[in-house]
Amino acid sequence: MVIGTRPELIKMAPIINEFKERGLEKHLLIVNTAQHKELLDPFWKMFNITPHFSLDVMRPDQSLGELTARILIHFQEYLDTIRDQIFAIMAQGDTTTVLSTSLISFYNKIPFYHLEGGLRSFDLQNPFPEEMNRKVASIAASQHFVPTINSRNNLLKEGIAGDKILMSGNTIVDSLEVVKKMINPLDPFEDNNLNQRMDKSKSLIFITCHRRENQGQNLSTILQAIIELAEENKHMQFLWILHPNPNIRNPVLDSKLQSIENIIITEPLGYLDMIRVLAQSVLAISDSGGIQEEAPSFNVPVIVLREATERPEGVEIGASKLVGANPDKMKKAFREFVDNGIQIASNPYGDGMASSRIVNKILELAD
Repeated sequence: MVIGTRPELIKMAPIINEFKERGLEKHLLIVNTAQHKELLDPFWKMFNITPHFSLDVMRPDQSLGELTARILIHFQEYLDTIRDQIFAIMAQGDTTTVLSTSLISFYNKIPFYHLEGGLRSFDLQNPFPEEMNRKVASIAASQHFVPTINSRNNLLKEGIAGDKILMSGNTIVDSLEVVKKMINPLDPFEDNNLNQRMDKSKSLIFITCHRRENQGQNLSTILQAIIELAEENKHMQFLWILHPNPNIRNPVLDSKLQSIENIIITEPLGYLDMIRVLAQSVLAISDSGGIQEEAPSFNVPVIVLREATERPEGVEIGASKLVGANPDKMKKAFREFVDNGIQIASNPYGDGMASSRIVNKILELAD
């Protein structure tokens, strides 16, 4: 199992724990590419998982090409030392880690299992470079674990045989069920900034932004829209959770957001704190795929800061709205959600049983 980012570990952890509960942990080798090293490190401890090997591929300001090359070179070097032990390789999602892992699997003629397969926005520039990454991963995969009927249909339309696709549900819902048991709403937050500034008498708006397509002018536009919304809604509190990428972080810290009383800017939160905050919010504004999947479990609508989404299920049930970086669309969606709210019968991305289905299928393939 190859993991490089925080979302990948969150979604792979339930599968790893399923192996542990069945006494099959000895059959797993966990490789950490450390693509998101600072964000990822605390999560190994939280989920009680220790990687067997770390590639440590990140360098300051490296390009996507450099990152891809480093993963390919260092993973191949490691794989050469364990090649005879490997039955299959699994990776999750659509990151550079996944792209590189799928290529290495293909080059070495090792079966590649793609977790969260079949997602499509049908626009190679949105999200960039994730749409290309997952399409390449699908081409290389011998087994696809897909979250929804939409993702299954996407793969069938691309000519992938139905017997290579398992509609498992999304393991993020499995993870949330575990995380909910770890949370005590009465405990203080790990982040003292939240303890000091959170005002429970005000409705909370949850904000994240990190994707490459939202850097530069798009980010400036989004920042201005948030400033205006905060100034127009003093009875609400807006929480912007920073991303460590300096192309996102620095413009946020240099903006007028810092001077507005009902806006809190905080460093990246631990997962438990982040889920607690999301659960307390009346609305999320984000370009994150994970937030689109997690928010429905807490009946929280999402304004999606993207032109297209590979997770249309939330849009289809009215739990999210696509607005891109358009301030008029953002404000309209904000008002509609705040005025009307939503009621979500169940999370459209899974039922909490995905990990069991996936491990059952892996064992079947291993026979």
